[in-house]
Amino acid sequence: MAYTIGIDLTFIKDYKKAVGNEIAALSIIEGLYSNMNGYNFIIFANEDNAEGLRDRYPLFNVIATAKGILFYNKFLPWFIKKSSVDVMYYPQVEQYMNFRLKTKIVITSHGLIKGEDFFVLDKLRPRMLKRVAKVVAVSDFVKDELTNKKGLDPSKIITIPNPLAQMTKSVDVVFKKRHLVAVGSDKPQKNIILAVKAFEKLIPIIDHDLVLVGDISEKGEIYRYIVENNLANRIIITGRVSREILFGYYKNADLFINTSSYEGFGLAPLEAMVFSAPVVSTPIPSISELENVEFDADLEYDDDETEVANKMLAVLNTEKDMEYLENRAERILDYYSLDSISRKYIQVFENV
Repeated sequence: MAYTIGIDLTFIKDYKKAVGNEIAALSIIEGLYSNMNGYNFIIFANEDNAEGLRDRYPLFNVIATAKGILFYNKFLPWFIKKSSVDVMYYPQVEQYMNFRLKTKIVITSHGLIKGEDFFVLDKLRPRMLKRVAKVVAVSDFVKDELTNKKGLDPSKIITIPNPLAQMTKSVDVVFKKRHLVAVGSDKPQKNIILAVKAFEKLIPIIDHDLVLVGDISEKGEIYRYIVENNLANRIIITGRVSREILFGYYKNADLFINTSSYEGFGLAPLEAMVFSAPVVSTPIPSISELENVEFDADLEYDDDETEVANKMLAVLNTEKDMEYLENRAERILDYYSLDSISRKYIQVFENV
């Protein structure tokens, strides 16, 4: 009988405009599709995404279902009871995840939650984690957090970084003016407001616009600050965009800025470097755990907007070394190879 693996993608809002952990999950799916090894994969997705995922992955069994509590506590237990599912994989921690399923459970942790502002693994109780067969940590940094702060048995954790997928497709984004790029959301740990305030200090000095990509709400602090300080003519908020358009922004950016105060992995700066964009960033595990790869300027967590602005300006005033940037991109792509990382997931599912 074929080995069957169920994968929860119900948390993804729009697979064509995925962000953050949604991108990581879809990249893993992409890799698994190329390394099926005769296994059966069942993908659970919401109604809006199911048809498109069926078209993209015709060999997977894509099931359209409800999301949230109805999926985790009603549909999923019923489905597993009537069907043979050997492993249930949760690529992201969600509020109503069910750990009482009659199958083995694997989850991916992207980091811990600190307080009410963060949305992470802290909401999982030790008794829940005991029911998990294996926890995939996206970095050794996250593995140490799980071990030291949550007391999780290290033998239960394996580090597998997020892969980089479909990095060759991009749309040329043409602006009348040169631009800088930041990717994030209103979540406090993304700290986009610091990038905005630093850029504000540079407005009299540079002729670039700042492009903010991601979930920036009109009701949030960032949007209000931009409007109240008359910055809308120099700061462009795109909302969610397709991967191809995002890559176009990276490819044509004179600078990528990341001011995040916490990352369990840190995908966006990696992607920007793959497209040879100069990057100014706070520390992220995906780079600190990768030898011989550095940012063009390092931010400290306690840097204020003046210090950030000065570091951004220094990079903008430095002539691009395209050979260096292209070699850096190759090292990153090789280390975070979609094929090798998907094979590691297959091994986890096989041996759990």
